This record gives sequence, structure tokens and C-alpha cells, in this order.
Amino acid sequence: MITRPEISKRKKGTSLVEVIIAVGVLAVAVPLVFATMAESGEAGLSAQAETRSSWIVPACMEELQSAMKGRSLHLPAMIPSKDFPSAGGLVSLAFSGEGAIAGKVAQAEYDRGVREIEGRPVKYIASMSGTLPEKAGKEAPECLDVVITIEYPAAAPAVKRQKLEFHTRLP
Repeated sequence: MITRPEISKRKKGTSLVEVIIAVGVLAVAVPLVFATMAESGEAGLSAQAETRSSWIVPACMEELQSAMKGRSLHLPAMIPSKDFPSAGGLVSLAFSGEGAIAGKVAQAEYDRGVREIEGRPVKYIASMSGTLPEKAGKEAPECLDVVITIEYPAAAPAVKRQKLEFHTRLP
């Protein structure tokens, strides 16, 4: 029969070295877990914005075309084939989480961020600009190069928002 030697009282617990190693592992692992969770949240917001962009960009184009004809519900009348916004101006619309237009965004709201317009929640801001390109030839139709920038989250100040840019042309 084999008998084990008796464990002395000194060796029954954990040593200080083992405790320090365990705390060190936790000190590295916990921040990594929280950083991963934060990054996955940002990736989710980005994916939502990219999905909604397929509704937001066409809605912006429709509003711009209506504004060129003087019939827009949200934007002021614009002159066809003329650069916009004018100096110091802003052309932007607020959109809900579902991609529906909530209203026009004023410069002050754009800068500080906006949560709702007229009682409708706002999740995205679409800012628009258009420039007339250099003449390619006499037969080329005059089209504006339009840049639509979707910014999110709308409640954040302008400098802290994530941005998606879309380039298109408007006759």
C-alpha cells in the first residue's frame, strides 16, 4: 500500500505568486472584453447606417430634384445647374431609424447634434452639396456632382459623428 506524505499546513493555500499572476491575467483580460464589446456596438451602428443608406440617398435625391423645381417639402427652392449650398449655408435633412425624412436640419442643430425634430426621433443626418464640374465638351449635359454624406448618430456633435459618403450626379 502506498501512502502519501502528509501535507504541511504551509502548503494548503495559494501562494502570493499565484494570486499575483491571477490578478495580472484579469487585469489584461477584462479591458480586452470591454473593448471588444464597444467595438461590436460601433460595427452594429455602421451596419445599420449602410443598410438605411439605400433608402436615405434616393430620398435625398428626390428632395433635391423637387427643390430644383421649387416643390420640395423640406428644402428651399434651388436654381438648377448652380452649386449648392451657397457660402456659409447648409443643406441637410434628418432621418429616423427607419430611413424616413424627419425634417430639415438647421446649422445650430447640425453642429451640436439633434435627437428629434417636431416630435419625430432622429438617428441619421444627411448633408448634401453639389458642384458643377468642369466642362467636358459642348455636347455633355450640365449635371451637378452631388455628394450626400450620411452622418450618425445624429445626437452626437458634428465632429464626433461617423460618416458615409455617396457620390452621384443630378441633371
